[in-house]
Amino acid sequence: MGDSSSSSVDPAMMEDDDREVEQEEVSKLVFEVTHEAKLRELLHKINSIEIKLCSDAKKEFIKLLKGDSGGQLLHQYVQMSSNFSELMSAWKLRQGKPGMSHILSLISAILSHPDGKYIPNDKERNATSRVLDKFAQSLIVEKLEDIYKNLNSKEGKCQNAALLLMASLVRRGSGLASEVAKNFNFKIQGFSKLAEYRQRQNDKKMKYSTRKAFVGFAMSFLEVGKPRLLRWILQQKEMYSGVLRGLGNDDEETAAYVLSTLQDRVLTEQSLVPPGLRSVLFGSVTLEQLVGISGMDNSVPVAKLAHNVLVMVCNDPCNGLMPDLKRQPNPLRGNPKRLLAVMKKLKATEVEYHRDLLLAIVRGRPSFGSSYLEEFPYNLEDYASPAWSDFSLFCILCKT
Repeated sequence: MGDSSSSSVDPAMMEDDDREVEQEEVSKLVFEVTHEAKLRELLHKINSIEIKLCSDAKKEFIKLLKGDSGGQLLHQYVQMSSNFSELMSAWKLRQGKPGMSHILSLISAILSHPDGKYIPNDKERNATSRVLDKFAQSLIVEKLEDIYKNLNSKEGKCQNAALLLMASLVRRGSGLASEVAKNFNFKIQGFSKLAEYRQRQNDKKMKYSTRKAFVGFAMSFLEVGKPRLLRWILQQKEMYSGVLRGLGNDDEETAAYVLSTLQDRVLTEQSLVPPGLRSVLFGSVTLEQLVGISGMDNSVPVAKLAHNVLVMVCNDPCNGLMPDLKRQPNPLRGNPKRLLAVMKKLKATEVEYHRDLLLAIVRGRPSFGSSYLEEFPYNLEDYASPAWSDFSLFCILCKT
């Protein structure tokens, strides 16, 4: 006979388990009821004609989304209002009027939430993701004209919010990114100026208020990393020129974000971006910016990052500067003139990264060493000069 105690279940344990399940269900129900009431309250205030009420409700909504239960709140909101009628009503109420930035920034926060992105085998999250993707698609189809108006607004908050919203659409995935690339008018008046800098009245340089958001929008296409999209979007030369020409004046975080994205997404074989297009991307002004950044203190991480990018751009023929006439079936002529101009701008006796880059270029193609020495930009006659190391550099180049 078997031990009856081993096959029996303790009724007390079953009762405890049932009680735990019941408590979980009650807690979930309380959460849903409480948050549904809060959501309705916030959405009502967001549709108020009073800007202060709208602003406060937007801030609280975003704060809740960023909280520990933000994902649950997002799922509940999508279930409550899958057509986002309250947000669209608020959009209509605010369009062309003060306070529109609050609506744009809230929608951006909703579309950007990580719990609203697709993840394999997560049914609840993916159900939410599909609803949000459909909403995002409707904005691309129906609301671009409104977004253009906000980009042309004289209110910096509106311009920033519009750029952040567009970036949030792109980052939802390659499909929506391609839709934005296909439908967005990159030639609208004043768009490229959003990447520029202003001057204060006292002539101190300050970052233009929309630059960081502009950079985020431009780089969001590259973050998605779809090869065909990269090849097409990089032809929007004014947008990327605006990003790269201002790198030398950006804070370290922004510069590092741009350079790391270029390094990981564009300067790779998988990107399928042709050498000619890469060469255009890294024009003379951009290269000068990178030389300046790499000349910063070696302890600054972005200096090393700029150096690594320069080494890749200047030495790999696939990036459009270094020639490779032996390559078959299509020899690469590169751009020797631009590459030599970079070499002449390097402070090779003062900056370690500059010296390393100079020697890397010469090792890659010794003829550049000869061309460089013809216009050697250092003094070799003043032997008493502290810059006597110039001569050692000269010798290294000759030996190379």
